[in-house]
Amino acid sequence: MRWCIDCLMTETFNYIIIGAGSAGCVLAHRLSEDATCRVALIEAGDEPDARLAPVPGAASHLRNTRADWAFTTTPQRELFDRRIAYPRGRVIGGTSILNYMAYVRGNAADYDGWAQMGNTGWSYADVLPYFRKAESNADFADAWHGQTGPLSVETSQHRHPTCDLFLEAAQALGLPFNPDFNGAQQAGCGYFQATTRNGRRSSTAEAYLDPVRHRPNLKVLKNTHLLRIVVEKTRAVGVEVLAEGRRLETLHAEGEIILSAGAIGSPQIMMLSGLGPADHLTAHGVPVLCDLPAVGQNLEDHLGVGPAIATVSDPDAVFGQLPDRFEDALAEFERTGGGLLATHHLDVGGFYSVDAGTMSPQCQVFMLPGIWEPSRIDGVPDRSKIILYGWPTRSRSRGSVSLGSSNPLDPPVIDPNYLSDPDDLRVSVEMVKFHIDVLNSPAYSPVRAGKALPEFVADTDIADHVRRNASTIWHSTSTCRMGSGEMSVVGPDLRVHGVDGLRICDASVMPTMVSGNPNAAIIMVAEKGAALVKQ
Repeated sequence: MRWCIDCLMTETFNYIIIGAGSAGCVLAHRLSEDATCRVALIEAGDEPDARLAPVPGAASHLRNTRADWAFTTTPQRELFDRRIAYPRGRVIGGTSILNYMAYVRGNAADYDGWAQMGNTGWSYADVLPYFRKAESNADFADAWHGQTGPLSVETSQHRHPTCDLFLEAAQALGLPFNPDFNGAQQAGCGYFQATTRNGRRSSTAEAYLDPVRHRPNLKVLKNTHLLRIVVEKTRAVGVEVLAEGRRLETLHAEGEIILSAGAIGSPQIMMLSGLGPADHLTAHGVPVLCDLPAVGQNLEDHLGVGPAIATVSDPDAVFGQLPDRFEDALAEFERTGGGLLATHHLDVGGFYSVDAGTMSPQCQVFMLPGIWEPSRIDGVPDRSKIILYGWPTRSRSRGSVSLGSSNPLDPPVIDPNYLSDPDDLRVSVEMVKFHIDVLNSPAYSPVRAGKALPEFVADTDIADHVRRNASTIWHSTSTCRMGSGEMSVVGPDLRVHGVDGLRICDASVMPTMVSGNPNAAIIMVAEKGAALVKQ
């Protein structure tokens, strides 16, 4: 059934969910399970590209398209004033459509740390049931994994043979083999799992939303840009939106409004609605409805520090002949389910520390064969190299998201403030040195030409290499963080401090970033958040 947007102007819903991304699709699925509850899911973007979105190796081709907000950061002082491209999903499925599908929960100590900060109910023991509830794991059936959830998780069957070289090299340098980074422990080297189903992307749109779109109590509003949350006295009562370029009246919520627009979108919407740092809102002419100083603060992100590169001595022997054109590789995948695009190529890597005595790993690394899609040179797959790329798992640098103007159609100001804490640079330098050691190990001798790059001796040179090449890994969190006191925005029940009828449920509420790719944790937050709302 096609719903008339104009007919919705006077409708009232039990729940209005803002943002149909990794969290929003989960919330829509779970909250609409109750047939007596009317649920609206609002998304600024449209449907995913039906051809590209399911293809694991095609992720980079979705950037800078209609599915991407295509943000950029402010000039980053410690990165030679470079502006960093900052992709975020503007599409049904959100960034789970654009990402590289790595399924990494983080470290158990991350969640125990949340609980120790006063967030009751968010320890690892508390959140593990929600990870398991979400997951249908094709490879593991044990106390850490689920087999009946909506989200498909599996190990790639198309990983490149060079993955085995990394495991041999890493073990020779002291990293034990770990069969499951999401199991009993995180440290070690091994194969990563991915959110794929039978070798095709399993986004939250595919896993959670598509199976329930037929529910008569669920309305999905696409191409609908949120202007502001309407607050009367101290209660959120509705939202104002633009749909197809037209101004609409308020959509009313008689139950709750749940903001799930992500670590960038959620603080921007809060501030546009008069909920945020009073001085900042006043400076932009936004009436202050609730002074919440922490909104938009504490931005955390993983900064990729690589690359370390080994030049391949015989590309024909290592990589063989490959389709030159992306279109030919895409056609091969569609025809056979295999080929160059059958994997995202983030298939192998590990977690380790550069400092002795750490309780949990400080660093995460992936090995990438040069043929992965973003490495095309003049349109041709790059068969010349093998790359190690990683990041400190617990960055100490903190940034912010703020308003550029009071116009809801203007982009926010994103300042991750990368490497503002000197320890992040120190750890990054040690990571590059370790990655060079891995690539220079005897395991890579049969395929490597000469020494791995960069061939720097001084730490200052490696530091410049980091500053010159580092970029975001898209792991933004913590801009509406959970906790108590002035520098938090929501409590452990995800309710916004000082505003009734409003919760936030996405990466922005994480008190600190998790030690790994955050998408799995975001889905867990949404599963637990839906349970809290139902309570």
